[in-house]
Amino acid sequence: MSRTQVETAPADLQLLCASAVAKSSGVNSAKILPVSSSKIDSKTYQVELDAGGKKTSCLVDTEGNVKSVEPV
Repeated sequence: MSRTQVETAPADLQLLCASAVAKSSGVNSAKILPVSSSKIDSKTYQVELDAGGKKTSCLVDTEGNVKSVEPV
């Protein structure tokens, strides 16, 4: 039985997503917490965040460009 390794987004990319969610939602950035993250492909991570009780998904690339912010 093999274990699959999920690669999580680096902390700086998770913080970029949190900032993007704060800007788009108007929620104080102190209330936005990354819940989970995973690597989608070689250059893109998906970060799931809790923005004051609202679940939000963010796509960010390895260069630090936020691709999308969407409620879940």
